[in-house]
Amino acid sequence: MATPGASMVKRTLRAARSVGYRSYYRLAAANYDRELLARRNRTPAGMFRCYEPLNRHGSDAMLAELAACCGPAAVVYDIGANVGIYALALTSGAPDRRVVAFEPSPAAVERLRRNVRANDLESRIDVLACGVGDDAGDRPFYISTYPELSAFDRASATRWAATVADVQSVPIRRLDDIVVEADIPPPDHLKIDVEGAAPAVLRGARATLERHRPTVFVEIHDEGLAGDVPGKTRAILEAVDYEVYERERYWRCEPP
Repeated sequence: MATPGASMVKRTLRAARSVGYRSYYRLAAANYDRELLARRNRTPAGMFRCYEPLNRHGSDAMLAELAACCGPAAVVYDIGANVGIYALALTSGAPDRRVVAFEPSPAAVERLRRNVRANDLESRIDVLACGVGDDAGDRPFYISTYPELSAFDRASATRWAATVADVQSVPIRRLDDIVVEADIPPPDHLKIDVEGAAPAVLRGARATLERHRPTVFVEIHDEGLAGDVPGKTRAILEAVDYEVYERERYWRCEPP
């Protein structure tokens, strides 16, 4: 049982984190809206310009490993692209590499496109404004006061003491359908960072996994999420004979 002192410390830290996040997001919103400063952003995969106020991926282990296993002309599907850090980093230092960036949040999509334009990468980063899942249609999307937590379920959007700022109807598509129907090449690599929705993404990508055998990098989220998301994710991958290599906070998943 937590002591009163420990509980107070925990509440204080949570409040301080909330203040810090909200201040950062206000600063970021002003910079994007006015396009004041596209600062140089250094990452393990490459350097590019970005309207984010801070370099938050300077030591991103998953980005570093993904970049190391990508060939110079690889096709990467960035599922849950947010404002485009992975997409920008992976294309900035490899002129023949292509990224297809999927992002359902309308606000994040606009920021992603501004970052792409700031780096003249429109010809090598395709932006698809939709979610990815195991069905197709329009679904409610919960806009969080912490934008990176915005998701198709309310529980994900309200973690870390965040609240829902808005609910919008957003299209969602199956990756298998996109690979067949869209005028884009199939993936050599999948990067998935979708809060608790990784199982749904993979269920809708089974044919792609079986036919094209991309390497899969999955950001593992389990804090504050209902159900065994890692367990469900692993079961789907192992059902199509993928080997799962666990890292800290992410998995690298390889076909046979």
